[in-house]
Amino acid sequence: MGACCVLCVCVCVCAYACIRANTDACARACVTTSDDDDGTIPLRRAQPAAVPLLRASVGCPKTAPQRTTRGEAMFVPVGIKKLTNVAIVRYKSHGTRFEIACYKNTVLAYRSGFEKDLDNVLQSTQIYANVSKGVFAKDEDLINVFGTSNQEAICVIILQKGELQVSDKERKAETEHVFRDAVMTLVEKCVNPATNRPYPPGMIETALRDIHFSVDPKRSAKQQALEALPKLQEIFPIKRAAMRFKVNVRSDKEQELMGFIGENDGEIETHNVGSIEVSLTFTVDPAKYRAFDKFVKDVKGRLEVVTLAVMEEGTSSGTFDEDTMKSTVKQAELDKAEEALAKMEISRPVVARAAPDVQRRATHLETLSSDDANILVKRGPIAALPEEHESRRERFADIDKYQEGWEVELRAREGSSIVDAVFYSPEGDLCKTYADARRKAMAAAKS
Repeated sequence: MGACCVLCVCVCVCAYACIRANTDACARACVTTSDDDDGTIPLRRAQPAAVPLLRASVGCPKTAPQRTTRGEAMFVPVGIKKLTNVAIVRYKSHGTRFEIACYKNTVLAYRSGFEKDLDNVLQSTQIYANVSKGVFAKDEDLINVFGTSNQEAICVIILQKGELQVSDKERKAETEHVFRDAVMTLVEKCVNPATNRPYPPGMIETALRDIHFSVDPKRSAKQQALEALPKLQEIFPIKRAAMRFKVNVRSDKEQELMGFIGENDGEIETHNVGSIEVSLTFTVDPAKYRAFDKFVKDVKGRLEVVTLAVMEEGTSSGTFDEDTMKSTVKQAELDKAEEALAKMEISRPVVARAAPDVQRRATHLETLSSDDANILVKRGPIAALPEEHESRRERFADIDKYQEGWEVELRAREGSSIVDAVFYSPEGDLCKTYADARRKAMAAAKS
């Protein structure tokens, strides 16, 4: 009986030893360890097929998935929020940069007052130090700059005062949009003085590009278009369309009103006289609006705008071709250069030396007789130029303003479509360019 008990104990001890050995083998098969520099012990996966078999054979408990080795590790930060495809508004103050992430094409709508809901403008009310990297701004920086840590209130400040960051394509598209608005403003508010009809958009656009007109996307298109009008008037006939007004004043102010309209070059269309008040409808240059508004308020009357732009129906496409306009632009640039050269020559001290051989634009044009040159329009008064040269007639009319009696002759260059104009003073002297003739006429007027 004692021998049987001893035998059972030995069997149990042997079985326990075998189980313990198999468990250690399972552990060694599942993972191997190696010490790193930082003291951590990363685990390495065993062969996929061996692990389940060992676990099933010895009853090794299932463990949670372990971190991979350094070469196979994938670090995913959880404290950074990255945003893409956004419009960034940046604000700098106290040496610190703050950014907010907005939806595209909503910032300008919010600033103009069309959009009032911040949820439709902001992608997040979080204030960033760098949106592209997803770095949040520090609370102490927010308090130091804005005096509060309320991020929604700070977003409103940045939206109003910050700088909108746009890409090159967006900037180009916005510039083109403002340029087209400027073109349409000139089409809607300007006319040809001869026909009182508007020019087509294509001609206005070509003219603006010829004078190298550039727009500022941050400024009003109307304001920039009206600033370009004087430059356009130098190359072809164009003016602001008149506005039509209706004014009612007391009868004792009738003569005063009539005189004021005449002083401002207004044209009266209707005149109705009543027992108590007088009603007039007239057209005048839009630049005179403020003056008339002040005058009517002083006399305690009423001023109404009837028509913003008085113009005839149709367009003036056939009255001024683009080729003539381009040649006029070049001529205007040459005239400005010649006038600047003349001023420089006048301001220089007189030195006895040989005059340099400066090649002028018209040096090739000699004094030709009527038989030698291809004369388009014979020598005659400037005001007598035919209708097909109306633009030249209006441009050359400045010479007669300074000194009457000037004559002009139009000549075509041999083998070219370019037309040259030569001028004759009242004394019969020949001037080969418009700038020379104008300068000589101005000198005669001053003397």
